[in-house]
Amino acid sequence: MRKKTTKNFTNFKMNNEVYKLRRKVMDFIYELKNEGFKLPRIDVRIGTDKDCTILGKARLKDNIIWITKKCVSDSNSNFIRTTVYHELLHAIYGCNHVKGCPIMSAEVSDVVVNKSKSIEIFRKYYNKYN
Repeated sequence: MRKKTTKNFTNFKMNNEVYKLRRKVMDFIYELKNEGFKLPRIDVRIGTDKDCTILGKARLKDNIIWITKKCVSDSNSNFIRTTVYHELLHAIYGCNHVKGCPIMSAEVSDVVVNKSKSIEIFRKYYNKYN
């Protein structure tokens, strides 16, 4: 059985509020699937990290992501999308950080890309690993 926890991250117990936050994250996964990407089942956890600057985490090549409540509830959709795509690329393909890439940079970019640009960048990584 896969471990559903990760270091310094506290998973929230599922309730209506957490379900709505998780649904927002899942919508971005389905957005990719609707674009024709063949993605594995991804476990999504919502919670908080001890480091308040962390927006999300992923277990490399293990199809599980953790997204903070702060990221999902305090951000616009392009920002959430970028974070979710970033963590998906870690979780599915084990991608490393790429300096200067709007999605895979270790630091949050000052400029958040829109949906079409995010999908275009995700597709480049997807094609590299498939």
